[in-house]
Amino acid sequence: MDGTDDRPTADLALPVLASQPSSALPKLERDYLMIALFVRIQHLRFAEADLLIRALITAGEFTPELLFAKAVVENAMGAHEAALATVRQLEHLSPAMAEAKTKATRRTRMRAYIKARASFALTGELDDEARAALDFYLRHGRSRKRSADDQS
Repeated sequence: MDGTDDRPTADLALPVLASQPSSALPKLERDYLMIALFVRIQHLRFAEADLLIRALITAGEFTPELLFAKAVVENAMGAHEAALATVRQLEHLSPAMAEAKTKATRRTRMRAYIKARASFALTGELDDEARAALDFYLRHGRSRKRSADDQS
């Protein structure tokens, strides 16, 4: 694998969902690889990020953070069916919390965006689930902006 394979991770079998996310790697290695993955995503190097995701899954890594990165990469690469499946799997593994902190709310908001975007890309319209996701995405973006405006 030379990093030029542009296939998204959709055809890569993921482990069966367990009640707790698992990690097959020591914490230091996992942290380093996740930083390397997110840096590649940040620099729009999605093919390289996809390659890292495939390697981590093959190594037995299966965490909400990895699934989140996988959904982001699939969305960016236009693999909407795979992105939608990954978001649904992520929601099952790590449901959104009503009283989440800012970082968790941003990730939940991004999951909602990917769900709505993928659904629209696949069907050309928004079903009820996608409308609810889009509504969540928009509502939480506005309220955070309003709060920042109120404090200035």
